[in-house]
Amino acid sequence: MFHNSRSSHLNIPSSSWLSFIGASALIVASVFAPSAAHAFSEDICFHYVDPQAKSGDVIPYAFNCWNVQCTDSPKPENAPAGCVVKGTGRYLKATIEKGLHARNTLHFDSLFLFSRMLGLSFDDAFDTAAYSEATDLVGGYVNTDQYGKAMTARKTDNLQGITRLNTQTGGYSYHFVPWLRTEDHALSTSLTYDKAYLRHGQTSPYANSEALINHLRVWAFGRRQTLCDFGLIKDQNNPLSACFSEDDKKTIFVSIPYVFIDCDKCRGENTFKVAWQKISPTNAGACTDIDSDNTAEVCVYDPDYAAKIHGTPKSLGIYLHVMADRLSHDHCTNPAFITEGWDRKQPMPEKMAAGTDYSVWFPDSCGTINHMEKHYPETGHKKLPLRSVKTLAFSYLEIQDWVKASKYFASHPQQRAATPRPGYPKLHETQKIVQMVGNALKQADAGDRNKALCEIALNGYGVTPWHDGSTDCKYPAK
Repeated sequence: MFHNSRSSHLNIPSSSWLSFIGASALIVASVFAPSAAHAFSEDICFHYVDPQAKSGDVIPYAFNCWNVQCTDSPKPENAPAGCVVKGTGRYLKATIEKGLHARNTLHFDSLFLFSRMLGLSFDDAFDTAAYSEATDLVGGYVNTDQYGKAMTARKTDNLQGITRLNTQTGGYSYHFVPWLRTEDHALSTSLTYDKAYLRHGQTSPYANSEALINHLRVWAFGRRQTLCDFGLIKDQNNPLSACFSEDDKKTIFVSIPYVFIDCDKCRGENTFKVAWQKISPTNAGACTDIDSDNTAEVCVYDPDYAAKIHGTPKSLGIYLHVMADRLSHDHCTNPAFITEGWDRKQPMPEKMAAGTDYSVWFPDSCGTINHMEKHYPETGHKKLPLRSVKTLAFSYLEIQDWVKASKYFASHPQQRAATPRPGYPKLHETQKIVQMVGNALKQADAGDRNKALCEIALNGYGVTPWHDGSTDCKYPAK
């Protein structure tokens, strides 16, 4: 298949869920559509010439993914955010039925650019970007060339266990990223970055309360091999501490909304044991559909997968995606925290058993429709929201730190950081680089965004080819 697919893993019997949904096509689309499963919204799309065939020739130019939803207002500066929700059914049909290819310039293109600028090889830069993108996708990510055709040799592993709707593995925590609250914390906090963390005697640029972010960072930087559910470990003061095991009998209660923010029945609640984080199935056929409509699956996960890729560009990409989602979903993640027991203003839910060790309650602002509307202005508009700017800055700084921490140039002596050409920011000028890349992401047309980023890479820093194979940044005209 050419397109990248997604799947929802709702711990709700399929028949009762769908009967509750009833005849509302909008709600069904909101739950199961790929646009409801992404983090930063996909903004670059390609279509087949014959979309019904899901194969064959591709129309060789990119278009804004939201054009599928906002057919009456295809220009982003004129389209209200609500059209992204109202047109979800069209996007669902285009993606599932017609093989729409989609990717995001913040999760993929920008990371590829930063990685190449800072000295990573083409393959390593691709892995960083592709595994970031694949964190949103079931079945892995396949990139396209400059003409929109699938580059089938460049496919990621299946990261099904950490997709946004996977409630069986807690995968949603990699997108709606909760923080760990202690008694001295407020009820809401934002993700901040301390550039001088080493001088301040810290091991991370983030606050200690960012348990999952710090946990993934240690793993991506090669200091630990295992990953644990929600970043919860036996000793939270020791980043190398072991995961809880089945014998430890630690449990966490989770309450998360699925669809409308005012629909109690659309909130999923579950209690499960805290152990190692399941990421990738053992093989392509390890997941079995159990209800014939692809809404629930049972998978066999590779317990050694995290160890296999720790400290590599693949793990770096996954970590950067989660960090970006902590920022992208700040309307949800800032007030979403993990606590021991139940330490909140709301009464303890009936479904939460006494003696449960941890709980995390995701507020109504995490609902799917609210989530979709928040994503719409993040690229392709005249002004980027602060969360997009912060994502660019944090990602650039973290790739820079990863290169140093991994001693990348010592193990890759043929690689070196790019030399900026006249008129382009030097590599230490983070603010100017973020502004430069941010200006590229403001381009209203998807093809123009791709071209602008390509030109920064090739013309500004001499790194070639671009991730789609282009060596001249010339793309087919519409």
